[in-house]
Amino acid sequence: MCMGYTPIFFFPPHELLQLATCAREWSQAEVRFLDAIAEKCEEATLHAFLAQENPDTVVSLIGIDSVASDLAIMDRIKAAFPQMTCIVFGFYPTVLSEEILGISRVDFILRGEPEVTLSKYLRTRNSGGDVDTIVGLAGRREDGMLFVNPHERIQDFDKLPFPDYTLLDVRKYEEGMVGGPCGAIFTARGCPFQCNYCTTTYGRKVVQKSPETVLAEAKGLVRAGVRVIRFLDDTFTISKPRVIAICKGMIDQGISVRWACLARVDTLDAEMLSWMKRAGCARILVGVESYSRRVLDYLNKGADPATFNAKLALIRKAGIESVGFILLGAPVETEEDFQETVRNVLASPLDLIGVNRLTPYAGTPLFEKARDDIVFSLVPYECRFKDESISRNAARRERLLYRRFYLRPVMFWRQLYRALRFPLGSMRLLFILLKSHTMRVPSP
Repeated sequence: MCMGYTPIFFFPPHELLQLATCAREWSQAEVRFLDAIAEKCEEATLHAFLAQENPDTVVSLIGIDSVASDLAIMDRIKAAFPQMTCIVFGFYPTVLSEEILGISRVDFILRGEPEVTLSKYLRTRNSGGDVDTIVGLAGRREDGMLFVNPHERIQDFDKLPFPDYTLLDVRKYEEGMVGGPCGAIFTARGCPFQCNYCTTTYGRKVVQKSPETVLAEAKGLVRAGVRVIRFLDDTFTISKPRVIAICKGMIDQGISVRWACLARVDTLDAEMLSWMKRAGCARILVGVESYSRRVLDYLNKGADPATFNAKLALIRKAGIESVGFILLGAPVETEEDFQETVRNVLASPLDLIGVNRLTPYAGTPLFEKARDDIVFSLVPYECRFKDESISRNAARRERLLYRRFYLRPVMFWRQLYRALRFPLGSMRLLFILLKSHTMRVPSP
């Protein structure tokens, strides 16, 4: 059985769905699937579900910021159903396997890409073999000693079966203020860029599906009732020829969906964006992070902020909505750096922004770089810079930037249109604005 948790915009829990499908097809496992957030399950309902289904194995994805609460849920499952084997995977389980095994009651961890490891575990266990030598597996031996085996990348991404969307109700998922029903596709795993704050479980090596496989998966989603697709790649636009090949294939094969993807500003050009628009791209989410060279250098972003707005203008010219992610709270960020970001964000053609605060997650190069300046604990979960003025300044700047961007006359008409089409998503955005507006923000 697999349990899933979806993020705020209710994307399908793709990693769990992929894992459940592989367990069934590669190991002939009988699978029961539950997305607890989409189904609005209380923990008592979850336990009732487990009591009814009585699986021998429970597999769950562990979130990053929710790591402590997720592990606590798994511990309570183990306490209530000690006969069930509890298995977890995710970023922290991969990079902090021994620590998690030491503080929780989970039995095993699937490190890195979980599909092959879980299938090997199920087959080995069912045949009575020893599981403690399986590549990518961490856990406890019968004598109680821990083992943590190295994990390997999947080299042929095309061989993974397509996630089985009959395991969930696709109508429950949406791309915020684009629509639904929403499905998701990883066309590649891994990211070649060297940003030091990124929690990439799959590493820097990029392994891609062929355009033909991507198109076949997209057609399968359409048959399952999907009308909006989110491409989940860390950077969908890494390879211009590949993006154009996928777009041409969608057009030629009549794959009529709206879709969104993540991109880096410096990978965009007019020709690629034109094909993306023709193929149904409705939104591009771009990691701008900052317009300060000092901040970008600290983050090892490897991009020139002087080029950002010209590149973003290409998205607007192509007729695609752009969402810019801004990252505040770098220790080196001065008020002048922040004001430079504010000026350029307000001058940009971005349609929406999302503002986040920099967190030095354990397992990232940033964490190693600033280890002596970080407070970190898994349970209770805490991950922040010791200097509390950093988080205070970031919170103030976040409120200010949201207000300056969204409370402009030009944004009123855009948001009115969104409110009529997507009332729920607009209410979420309004909540952010009201939260920032009701707090007194001192002038910088």
